[in-house]
Amino acid sequence: MVEKYSVPEVYKKMNQKGFLAGDSYLWLNEMEWMSPEKITAYEYEDGERKDIVPFAFTGAGDKWVWVLNETGDYPVGLCECAEVNGIYYAKNTEDAILRQIIEYTGGAYFYNSLKEAKSYQISEKELIALLQKWADAFRGILCETYIDIIDTLSKMHLKRIQSRYGEWYALLSEDEVSEMIHKYLDFEQMDEEFEWFIQ
Repeated sequence: MVEKYSVPEVYKKMNQKGFLAGDSYLWLNEMEWMSPEKITAYEYEDGERKDIVPFAFTGAGDKWVWVLNETGDYPVGLCECAEVNGIYYAKNTEDAILRQIIEYTGGAYFYNSLKEAKSYQISEKELIALLQKWADAFRGILCETYIDIIDTLSKMHLKRIQSRYGEWYALLSEDEVSEMIHKYLDFEQMDEEFEWFIQ
């Protein structure tokens, strides 16, 4: 069982809209939401810190967590299964959602030609529809500046990205993703480590 904590307002609003489970579940890349009931019922492993509360998982089973503090506006961390240290990902849940959307639009999840498409990739048309869906769904949950950013992304087009890691099609280059994250979401602890599993 988890320690006493307050569910962040953003997550409460998502729950009220039905986005965390059931027919109205809202998909976000690599963030598989837990309902408040599942969060409360979470069984900690031996060694896991009790002041770190999982609220979502990646497809690989890594944990998105709230790192509890006295403010109630908890930083979000990513705790990978094979690691004893987590990484601070965002200042709060609102910022974590926007960062995940920004990073998704810069990833290799999209195809420019159906003939070359991989099974996990979607078209530009599908991506734009997804961004518009997120903008509509998160309106009244995320701040208007963040909704404007998602709206702006939905008006962009795929372009060829080249880097030392390869080539792919995306809305944003690696540098543009980094610049946007640091412009809107930067905070003192970003990408620093914290201990989440005590051996």
